[in-house]
Amino acid sequence: MMIQIPETDIKNRQPVVDYAPGVFNIEMTNKCPMRCVMCPRTNNMTRPQGFMVFSLFKKVIDELVAVNPDYQEKHPVWLHHFGESLLHKEFGRFIRYAGEKGIHACLSINPVMLTHDVAVELLRSRPHIIYISMDGHDEESFEKIRGVKNIYQRSKDNVLQFLELKKKYNPRVTVTLSMIDFHLNAESVEKTKKYWESLDGIDNFLLKDFSTWDGDTSDINLLAGKSHNTPDILQPVVCNFPWERMTVMWDGDMVPCCYDYDKKYVLGNVGAQTLSEIWNGKTMQSLRNEFITNNVTNRLCRNCDKLRLPRHLWRW
Repeated sequence: MMIQIPETDIKNRQPVVDYAPGVFNIEMTNKCPMRCVMCPRTNNMTRPQGFMVFSLFKKVIDELVAVNPDYQEKHPVWLHHFGESLLHKEFGRFIRYAGEKGIHACLSINPVMLTHDVAVELLRSRPHIIYISMDGHDEESFEKIRGVKNIYQRSKDNVLQFLELKKKYNPRVTVTLSMIDFHLNAESVEKTKKYWESLDGIDNFLLKDFSTWDGDTSDINLLAGKSHNTPDILQPVVCNFPWERMTVMWDGDMVPCCYDYDKKYVLGNVGAQTLSEIWNGKTMQSLRNEFITNNVTNRLCRNCDKLRLPRHLWRW
């Protein structure tokens, strides 16, 4: 059974655990039509791009349900990572299969992808939650943030069409409209927040904190007003991700955290190993030992803002 370790128990963490793994997110693809300034895939991702095959996805879902049957009742599984999931030709099949197994499948999408046919397929596949990422308030502001010209109005029109289709095909799906909270988006948030919040079919408006991801990308750090991240090594490591869940890349490689955009810390490959083998494997044990000893040197975690930040202060 998946458990979350209370922050008060961080001194009792062990490199090997006796409970089943969790899966935070599964990457259907790392391809994306956007060139977002706040996303590390734009200028920093070097790993190969591709699409997950259904047989691999099925293996992950089947194993998760088998070893951790209570997980799906308490935690969603996000079907995206560093890519646009709606580019996958079988995205509907993936979402439906997860739902059939009791998994609360959720995903975040770019509205430019929501053509009529794609929107209908998405709604019919019955995801649990859909995040729609919509930054900017006109073509110019959208391009500055999302890096693509002349698609703001098309994206907005797609959202409005999607909300109408939601009434017909899946009125119960939770739809969250999200915007990134940083200086390039401040005017847009001020001008559009009330509009998006008021629309019938938008269940939540989310102003997301700006993320520096693993803290090791200079262009994104500068957008956050810093040249680099310098975590206070005198503070204890409180991040619990290595004791809670993992991320699955499109090719089956598993990493410990959703901030790992470039496979900086590969735990194993679920195509060749089981989730449980990876969960307590030597690579994961090594990562946990770094956290336990407060000596974090691996290149994924060493500069992360959240490494030593108490969980109650995290905003996603």
